[in-house]
Amino acid sequence: MRNFVILSLLLLSISCNSGNSALDTDNFSDDDVSDYDEAVEEEEDVYNNDVDELTDEETDEIPDIVYPEPTCIEIYEGDPKSKLCFGPVKTKVKCNGFPKDGEYTIILNEDNPIGNPSKPMDINDDFVFFPINPKDKSYCFGENTYCPSIYACSRFNGYLYEIIMSKFIHNVFSVYSEKILFVLSDQANIRNKLFLGDLVTNEVKSLSGWGDGGYGGFNFKNSFLTYASYDSPYIFNLETNETAELNWLKGPFPRNDGKHLVLTGYYKQPGEGDDDTPFGSAAWIVDMETLETKPLNVTASFAEGVVNIEGDYVFIGSGRDTVYYEDYPMQYSGMDIYTFNLKTKREEKMTPEIKGIFEGNSIRPSFEYPYFHYISNEDDYLYSGGSFVLNIETGEIIPFLKKSGDVWFHIKDRHILVDASYTPYIGKLPDIPNVPQDDKCNDNNICTDDRYFVTDGQCHFIPNHERCDDNDVDTLLDVCVEGICQGYSGTGTDEGMVYVTAGSFIYDGLEFWIKKPFMMDVFEVTNSDYEKCVESKACVPPLKNRSLTVIDYYGNPLYDNYPVLYINQYEAQIYCNWLGKRLPTEFEWMKAAWDGTEKTYLWGEEEPYYETYPASFYANTGVGYPGFVGFDTVEVGTFPVDKTVSGIMDMSGNVSEWTTSEWTYDLCVEPPCEGYFGSDLVVAKGGGYLTGPELKTRHPYTPWTHSFFTGFRCVKDVGIKPTDLPENRCVQNGLLLLANH
Repeated sequence: MRNFVILSLLLLSISCNSGNSALDTDNFSDDDVSDYDEAVEEEEDVYNNDVDELTDEETDEIPDIVYPEPTCIEIYEGDPKSKLCFGPVKTKVKCNGFPKDGEYTIILNEDNPIGNPSKPMDINDDFVFFPINPKDKSYCFGENTYCPSIYACSRFNGYLYEIIMSKFIHNVFSVYSEKILFVLSDQANIRNKLFLGDLVTNEVKSLSGWGDGGYGGFNFKNSFLTYASYDSPYIFNLETNETAELNWLKGPFPRNDGKHLVLTGYYKQPGEGDDDTPFGSAAWIVDMETLETKPLNVTASFAEGVVNIEGDYVFIGSGRDTVYYEDYPMQYSGMDIYTFNLKTKREEKMTPEIKGIFEGNSIRPSFEYPYFHYISNEDDYLYSGGSFVLNIETGEIIPFLKKSGDVWFHIKDRHILVDASYTPYIGKLPDIPNVPQDDKCNDNNICTDDRYFVTDGQCHFIPNHERCDDNDVDTLLDVCVEGICQGYSGTGTDEGMVYVTAGSFIYDGLEFWIKKPFMMDVFEVTNSDYEKCVESKACVPPLKNRSLTVIDYYGNPLYDNYPVLYINQYEAQIYCNWLGKRLPTEFEWMKAAWDGTEKTYLWGEEEPYYETYPASFYANTGVGYPGFVGFDTVEVGTFPVDKTVSGIMDMSGNVSEWTTSEWTYDLCVEPPCEGYFGSDLVVAKGGGYLTGPELKTRHPYTPWTHSFFTGFRCVKDVGIKPTDLPENRCVQNGLLLLANH
């Protein structure tokens, strides 16, 4: 640490957590900023009376801090006008006081004598950092009229310090502990030159090897810098001075925790466009050492938001859940936030705790364990949501800014930093540790999740519903119920099922052979069907009670005979096993759908088309009918033409359906059929009101994902019946593939 005059000033512990700087590829207009400032004016008087301000007398009593002399270099050798100086230099300007827990303040007023504060903000143990554009525009290099330098308010004595000073543009930076990475930009001569500064020694050096040209989502942690350039994510390794372009991914806001990069975007094969990739807009995680890429959330969606990561927890802003604003009919609200545990591969929903039906915000979540920040809209008007923080361990909600709208917030070092032009707001959260130590807790019970809460410093044993073993061979399903392993015999009937014969069928021009006959449900599993399993405690309730347009869906008698939603593949398997059944494979699903005859839609080849609506409206699907508003699930069996020859309903419409088959880029015709991402992606089959009616479509979904457009139906084994089979067959999992096509 530095040479302080009084060592007792070193009372703040060094944080090991890096924030997620939300940088300015997302620009706000002056009108946006004005609206934001106006929205919080009504609260400033209340908070400013209570803010823990440093008075003139108090700051005069604090001994000064001795910093090394700044390091100055010439960007253009021999040109003194290109001098850049790095290191804290005290100004005569005093910052406003820092807030107490649960409060916020503007840390530096716009009318200060130096210039206009701007965004982004960052923080470490010593300073709160932000750019300031000088009032004297002649100070800027060349003909530039915008040349912000980096300043910081001291957390020790309350004074404003120069940190990075030059005539160039410095508005892209990220701080990790005592290091700061910053970009120098001169529109005429230099484009995004990267520097590393040491705030202990004031050493500054230019870094070579980074992918010049980008700074979206600029995020520095450990030895890695992650950022985006034209929506292409990059990883710059400071130890090797090498940059890796993740050219198989496309996404604007990569985040990292020092080990992994996460982002929402497109995963593409060479030559694929955004519309060609089968995954759509999804969430991904990349090991920054090996560059191994895996899916976090792949499912059909309207839009996806920013992903945050810390330790074992990933937070995903998902467009699976949407409500339209009244004053902006095509602007999404209700963009819910899900947390995904990388160890358990369990998805949890954070926003049920949030009041109001307009939950969450599409692109503004931020996370620092155990605090999660979000915008919650409690009415149906755009930019009216308030800023809240949820403690994910205790469920406590801390309100901050009212009507904060669509402004960047991020949490770092137990502070909320508000990246708004002209108004560097900062809020304060209670100081508690940020890294859970789950290895401290173990009750040796398979039916509990053992978690250490940093909030109270105690172990918590949270009941789960995972598979277990009750050591009884007669119970086909074993699950955890209230912390105890419970077995179920799975005695279901064949009622509501039809017989599907063994034999051959044509799929995508290839002939396949199903060796074993089976029974399949006529209808997709309904809300009332699934509720019986929940009542028996073998199943957990759906993750959400709503559908796309109906908030009160599951548990509402009006929708008892509609397909159950928000059930992931694991939970669907449990329901089927509870009845002595199982989920089908992809090929069993196709055998049942086509009855041996290949066709595009369940009714044949006539394409759904808006000009022939409603004559061509054979299934519950919105595809082919642009501008048709209000699509949602319908009662099972509503469309009589959406039926197989054997009587199975709704395979071209309503909702897509889970299978047990791992997803492959191309249809697997020769075993072993190993998934492209292993078991992290499975095939969902069937048409739906959002996904189209084509029977051949193979949707790749992460099996832990819950949504309002994926349901399921079950199949049941009926025993092996001798069948005359041709020779030269490949057999795997009951599927026989013809050797000669």
